[in-house]
Amino acid sequence: MLRENEIQFIQENLHRDPVAIALEAAKYPDLDVPRLVGQIKARQKLKDKMPQWVANERVFFPPALALEQSSSEDTAHFKASLLHGKVVDLTGGMGLDSYAFAQTGCDVEYIERQEELAKITAYNHSVLKAGKIQHHTGDSLNWLSESAELFDFLYVDPARRDGAGNKVVLLQDCEPNALELIPYINNKTSLLIKTSPLLDLDRAIKELQGVKKIYIVCVKNEVKELLFLKTSQSSEDPTIEVIELSQADSLLFKGKKSIESASICDFCPVSNYLYEPHAGVLKAGFFKSVGKGLQKIAPNTHLYTSMELHTNFAGRTFEVLAEGPLEKKWIKMVLPAGKANISTRNFPIKADEIRKKFQLKDGGELTLFAFRDQANKNKVVLAKKIS
Repeated sequence: MLRENEIQFIQENLHRDPVAIALEAAKYPDLDVPRLVGQIKARQKLKDKMPQWVANERVFFPPALALEQSSSEDTAHFKASLLHGKVVDLTGGMGLDSYAFAQTGCDVEYIERQEELAKITAYNHSVLKAGKIQHHTGDSLNWLSESAELFDFLYVDPARRDGAGNKVVLLQDCEPNALELIPYINNKTSLLIKTSPLLDLDRAIKELQGVKKIYIVCVKNEVKELLFLKTSQSSEDPTIEVIELSQADSLLFKGKKSIESASICDFCPVSNYLYEPHAGVLKAGFFKSVGKGLQKIAPNTHLYTSMELHTNFAGRTFEVLAEGPLEKKWIKMVLPAGKANISTRNFPIKADEIRKKFQLKDGGELTLFAFRDQANKNKVVLAKKIS
């Protein structure tokens, strides 16, 4: 895929502006500079997402669209921890997930309908010494229907763009349609589906006729992907696990919708400590159960408070320093340096608008919380992060 002089060119220009490199193409008549600029762009963009692949000088990155939906190395390795035995990756793509599966000892069948992308992936897997992966080109559902082999896991990461290139979210709108894989599930074979973080959990559970478990996979308080594990023991009330991969113990919180529905939450004004739930917890809809032992600010304001400090909260914990109105005089009094993070919850004004209106710089150890209380009145609290 890459000649020695091409590898050398990429490495020598890896930290330069790709646009500037492209403008110098005439200096290198023996090189396909636009092609190599594409490789440099990919390596610059993916250095944090795929460090192991980027570190290998011989890896060749496919076109940008194939990179768009790819897992990160961290999320791929987490998925690999859920699988075992014989696995078929029905949406092979650039092959990062297949690579992670093989690295944990799985026997992997990789299927990709785009011939050129499949060739690139097979080359990269060889360069990376991926493990036991068989590469196939074609329609994955046709391939599966014609296969006589029983697999331990089917894995699918459906393309989230339609024929016109528009982004889609619903399972039946993605390609392939994961719902068509349900008949293949039995006592031997399970199905793991990766979806957009925007997918509605309740709707997906219903469409999939129940699942065994849902994983909300996050990195640094950002939801990266949703995983639906469907087995022959699936349920309409599955366990939902919030995974935070930036922590040593990645299991941040778990629960069920039935437990959430039965939970009771007390409400009260802001006290000495303020708690902001993790983004994954909010995605799970655990608005009451996450606040066990705490009081909530208001039904639609997902902030919690307590007089005494509670540790091990699934989110961020703050000490309340001051409470006042969203007025210039008060803001200047409590923030003389004019610098703070801003977080809004159930508030009519967005954080960026508040920052602009009061000319506040971003950052620092203080956070300005703007929210509505139980009486539906606007409140502002200044707080300092504890954890």
